[in-house]
Amino acid sequence: METGEKLTVKAERLAPEGEGICRAEGSARVVFVPYTVPHDKIVVEIRERQKNFARGRILEIIEKGPERIVPQCPLHFDPSRPDPACGGCDWQQLPYAAQLKYKRELVADCLRRLGKIEAPVEATLASPREWAYRNKVQVPMGRDERGGVIGGFYAPASHRIVDFQACPVQPDLSVKIALRVKDLAARLDLPVYDEKTRKGWLKHLFIRTNSQGKALAALVTRSTEFPQRQAFIDEMRAAFPEMLGLHQNIQPLPSSVILGPEWRKLWGAPALEEQIGRWRFIASPGAFLQVNTPAAELLYDAALAALTHGGHRFKLALDLYCGVGTLSLWISQAVDRVIGVEESRLAVQDAWANAKRNAAGNVRFIAGKAESALPRLRSELPGECAAVVDPPRAGLAQPVLRFLTSPSVRRLVYVSCNPATFARDAAYLRQSGFKLERVRPVDLFPQTSHVELVGLFDRLK
Repeated sequence: METGEKLTVKAERLAPEGEGICRAEGSARVVFVPYTVPHDKIVVEIRERQKNFARGRILEIIEKGPERIVPQCPLHFDPSRPDPACGGCDWQQLPYAAQLKYKRELVADCLRRLGKIEAPVEATLASPREWAYRNKVQVPMGRDERGGVIGGFYAPASHRIVDFQACPVQPDLSVKIALRVKDLAARLDLPVYDEKTRKGWLKHLFIRTNSQGKALAALVTRSTEFPQRQAFIDEMRAAFPEMLGLHQNIQPLPSSVILGPEWRKLWGAPALEEQIGRWRFIASPGAFLQVNTPAAELLYDAALAALTHGGHRFKLALDLYCGVGTLSLWISQAVDRVIGVEESRLAVQDAWANAKRNAAGNVRFIAGKAESALPRLRSELPGECAAVVDPPRAGLAQPVLRFLTSPSVRRLVYVSCNPATFARDAAYLRQSGFKLERVRPVDLFPQTSHVELVGLFDRLK
């Protein structure tokens, strides 16, 4: 099996990253192929060869798996189309019920293979919306071969921008704002950034919307100047009365990290308010909020149910990686006190404001990395306390894991967006005296292979 080789394979099942696990007839060698469906028979081209596996690209679908459907988005991968596919969604070829089934299987598979753990994995909670669910979008900007301004999403495994005129997972308002910014960038002759030459000014467009149909938008730029600033503001305000504010984020580095550390308000509101359940939250433009608001309610309810499992009420719950305090406030009704820890100082400012806005007097927030803040909190831990964690995709850092194995921490609710790192951390926690009682997958990202989950670890018994 060599790079460039073409062969016929059959898709057996789906891997944790969403690709199909495929094999040629009579071969034990695995080929990972994106955009497949179990039982597809396909012709692939080998794009990458490793010692124990290879990666391929679909050239032709000989026999469709019984669950394969036609993707709703015309920019989704289609082997018969020569143009590059949008890399935003990788599972539109699956009906939604199948997506939910396979997400549960991916979580269970990671626990078995990576964590060596057999634990109950419950059915995936479905998103209330299958389409138009994203409340945040980051659109890379560039130019096409003719010099025209484009904005869209990267093709898979590349930084080639696939221009869009519509996007079924974004709300209509976000799409309209993106199209208007592309038009204005061309008419006002704004210098668009070129990754190859590292020249230009406009790098990304950032849009956040809320459930009330309001929006904030920001241009991510290489430097602090803003050519045609007032003309841009005037046109956007006239076009979008539902827009509450315009901002600028400065990212001077040639980095894959989209947002830089500096934010500037151009006009309007400094933050956007969102209603999640009975709670009202504000979030600065760069602060973290779950991108699917209705499904976030299901996620937080699942975390609350895990925390209160068995009718237990804790005197203290730590909320690590707390962001703007959404989960801290959500669980505050079920514990005596909550201490939230968050690295972003802007997010902590929002968290304090959110606690005040919702009259939650039993929560407190600390700005700093979890591994630095936790040792200072050790003396505050009662004999029994709980911890809720929602770390980034990389999972929990070793100092945090070691702290959580303190005898005072009797229950751990682990919210994860990466089943693989969750399984790795679950293995460590099990060796340290915790039992993984159950796992509940929650679908915050329909049409993609990404899945959130809530794991309940206990040693109360």
